[in-house]
Amino acid sequence: MKTKHYVILGITLFMTILAFTNPSQEIHKEKVKVKLNEFYEKEMAKDDNTSPNQFSQAGKSMGMILAKSMINMVIDNSISSSNYILFSTTDVTWEGKTKTVGIGVLGNVFLTSKIDDAIKK
Repeated sequence: MKTKHYVILGITLFMTILAFTNPSQEIHKEKVKVKLNEFYEKEMAKDDNTSPNQFSQAGKSMGMILAKSMINMVIDNSISSSNYILFSTTDVTWEGKTKTVGIGVLGNVFLTSKIDDAIKK
């Protein structure tokens, strides 16, 4: 009978930890923001066939600033999270359709491969 109580106590403690470490919507958005910035930087590196002169570097810097500004705007308008107390999901809404692209648990957000498809669109 004592073992049963320890199991119930353990499960209750674990569920409490999950609830208190469930990531906020801001953490979900930040994770997607990092992913989008990485994608954009890779795309810029692919297209970087110009000579490394001052004008091309200045243009590239301005492009990065504008892109990060746009990324922030897109994330604010299209990324949200759904809180299910023990875990949460990262949701992207685009053209009226919402897809789950990640899960948040124990203070972390893990994005699925669906985010890559959403980014490419």
